[in-house]
Amino acid sequence: MSVPRPRQSGPGGPVLPSADDRAGGRGDDARLLGPSGSREPARPLEPAGPAGPAGAGLASAGAHRRSGAEVGTPSPEEPVPDALVEQAIQVIDTRAVRTVFQPLVHLVSGETVGFEAFTRGPSGSAVESPLALLRGARAGGRLTELDWLCAASACAAARSFHLHASTSVFLNFEPATLLTPCPEDLARMTRWAQDQLRVFVEVKEGMLVDAPRATFDALTQVRAIGWGIAVDNAEATAASLVLFPLADPDVLKIDLRGVRGDSAAIAAMSDGARLYAEQSGASILAEGIEDADDVQIARAAGAEFGQGWHLGRPEPLQGAPVSPHSVFPILQRSPSDAAGTSFHTAGQQVGTSIAEGRILQPIATYLVEQSIGHGPPALLMVSFDERSRPSADDIERLADVVDRAAFVVVAGPEVGSGPPARRILHLEHRRAMGADWSVIVLGPHYAGALLARDVGDTGPNDSRRFEYLVTHNRDLVLRMARSVLSQTSTVPA
Repeated sequence: MSVPRPRQSGPGGPVLPSADDRAGGRGDDARLLGPSGSREPARPLEPAGPAGPAGAGLASAGAHRRSGAEVGTPSPEEPVPDALVEQAIQVIDTRAVRTVFQPLVHLVSGETVGFEAFTRGPSGSAVESPLALLRGARAGGRLTELDWLCAASACAAARSFHLHASTSVFLNFEPATLLTPCPEDLARMTRWAQDQLRVFVEVKEGMLVDAPRATFDALTQVRAIGWGIAVDNAEATAASLVLFPLADPDVLKIDLRGVRGDSAAIAAMSDGARLYAEQSGASILAEGIEDADDVQIARAAGAEFGQGWHLGRPEPLQGAPVSPHSVFPILQRSPSDAAGTSFHTAGQQVGTSIAEGRILQPIATYLVEQSIGHGPPALLMVSFDERSRPSADDIERLADVVDRAAFVVVAGPEVGSGPPARRILHLEHRRAMGADWSVIVLGPHYAGALLARDVGDTGPNDSRRFEYLVTHNRDLVLRMARSVLSQTSTVPA
């Protein structure tokens, strides 16, 4: 199985030179992800770096933000005073947090259509600051419980205020919290919220990229109880743009603060957000609106809703509850939309054929080049045939593709995992979807997949036969990608 390095940029699109090209040869025999006779030992990709801290959660629904502005997360190595830890634990034990709410506004009508919940410690205490509360809870090993406490506190405040059922409440969660059972004394309030509140769970865009499996597992649970999903701090980067369709958020929250004064950055971010929103029906909310000019910028960026000091600061709920005319839509999806698929199921839909590996190799090569050669970079998922072994040059060529694709999942003998910067994840099961060999490409403007299953021939690798299917059905390719992503981990086997 060999992996050709794409060719130099030319009329057909930008690509990279192969090792043979750089040495003066043509590299005509280079092939991608097909059977080969190579038995040269493989050089594993670099091991994955350590995962970032999980569980910041609803502390960032108020502990990560202060008065509507982001607060930096403390370094895990930074010493935390014992007294701070003790006070944070006491606050958690006594359930003594306070919740304030920042308005979410419909930019055309100016009406408040929802709120984002932010949490504070007791007034005058050392953990009144959300950042201090977050630090103490993390150091005391109680961060997930703090997350649930913040959510329950926000729901209780909304209940006491008799918030109208069509008014949305945005709650920040870490995936680790959503995958951990809620403490029993808090679960009663969260169960009430499932039936009585219009809740949107916010996750940071970076979570999609840095911990995709945990994030998607958590969001699947959110969907199952009927809540909406919002992606916060959405910069619509190449990696996140290809993952948005897998997460399927109802709301993208683009942050104007990080790009204020940079018109090119605003245009790039808004273009990506508009692209996903128009393809999916999702809404765009602009946060960080601090003056009237920001409102114009938000509207130009495609935002229908806004948030920021110009529109309202975080404070306790007050006044009389009202029923908004505009609401954040929760997109309706059938169970099959979120489901994965398998070689057998996909084959029943599009049909399969039989061919030798040498016939399928050019198709695999073409598909991979679509992930980097034309238009925005795409999501690339590949699995190597287990009966063949990638050579060191195969791995080097694959690394070149990885450096240019938006996000990559790789599986195969001795491939290992790559560091987060290269976005290479590891598959827990070699045979993704029951296929021995697969190439899946999913981008904003392109979708294609090759799945192949070894029929058990012996003899030279190139002449071995495979039952295979090729499809460009975007919905089917999307389900394939979800199936693969559900098997990923960031730790080498």
